[in-house]
Amino acid sequence: MAATVTKAGPYYSSGQIKFSDLRRDFRANVRKTTSSGSETTNSGLNSGSISASELLRNTSTNETSPVVPDCTENRQSGPSNTGITDSQSNWKVSHFRNSIKYYYIAQSGTDTNFDIDAQTWNTNLNKNIVKVMFIDGTCGSNTVLSPAAEHNATTYNFTLDVYGNILGCGGRGGGTSGAPSISGEAGGDALSMLSSGGNNISVLVRSGAKIYGGGGGGEKGINGSNGSGGRCRETTRVQSGCQQSNTVSCPGGFNQIASGNSCCEYRRGCNANIWWVECEKYTDTSGGIGGAGGNGGPGRGYNIQTGSLAGASGSAGTSGGGCGAQNGGTGETGGTGGEWATAGGGTSNSGDGGGVGRAITGSNYSVTGTINSTTLKGSYNP
Repeated sequence: MAATVTKAGPYYSSGQIKFSDLRRDFRANVRKTTSSGSETTNSGLNSGSISASELLRNTSTNETSPVVPDCTENRQSGPSNTGITDSQSNWKVSHFRNSIKYYYIAQSGTDTNFDIDAQTWNTNLNKNIVKVMFIDGTCGSNTVLSPAAEHNATTYNFTLDVYGNILGCGGRGGGTSGAPSISGEAGGDALSMLSSGGNNISVLVRSGAKIYGGGGGGEKGINGSNGSGGRCRETTRVQSGCQQSNTVSCPGGFNQIASGNSCCEYRRGCNANIWWVECEKYTDTSGGIGGAGGNGGPGRGYNIQTGSLAGASGSAGTSGGGCGAQNGGTGETGGTGGEWATAGGGTSNSGDGGGVGRAITGSNYSVTGTINSTTLKGSYNP
């Protein structure tokens, strides 16, 4: 990561300070539009006279374009750190030595959970100097609990000028580690802009920018149905020896379904019989257990920028216990994870696919520049 501070100034570190210089560097000065660029001069404002009353340090936080801004540097400029006065009674040209007009910070490279407020603003966020944060690199997040970039300080006259990428985290699929057991996890927000009490805060979206909310994770698939049970039939025949009385019966657990006797052929007069019984018993068998539903697929995000978002296949069910018992059904395939700022897919299970992350969330900001489906994915208005 890199965050580089530059300023329009410091001006007049030595030599004579002319009113024409003050007119050019303060009244007619136009901020640079790229981190590597330079300020320009508004020719229409760089002509005619300029008075000391126009060159007082403006301390009003309601002023969106102060000629001489209020900032730490301008309070400490001039000889003996007297600073540029906000009162005409003691105004001096010499107080402009080492003064500045604009304050810039440029982000480059790759940062996760980039904290805009924590950068080196020299306590200028709550002052009316025009401040610009250029996002030239990539800001990302690997957790849906934190946005890729965040601003939450009271701030005046601040522009987040986005040329690069701010990418929210994709939600985890249902059933995966750390996700809800069934529902997919909601995607994370890309950019959070919160400035309670501030004023004139904007996000400027350049044509090549990408501010994308994360996609939701897919829902876990429902388990396969259990197979229906079966029933096994077992039969046996029990027969006695040649005897006068019937003492034969079915073994334990069996029920008698038939009986009979026949004369003992080797006995004269047939005064004894061979007795027999037919027996049966039934044993229930279990059906197979349904296979587990597949986990939901991940949502698209900084953490999953490429690759498949498909849910996992369900597991096969176990085999039935025989005698007509059915095998368990195969578990349902998990829901597909959502693309950028798209909800995760649902299944037949009792949960839902994960919701979407926002491109920009918060309050008290405006969004300008190139606004289309290529630069912004997800809701972005306050």
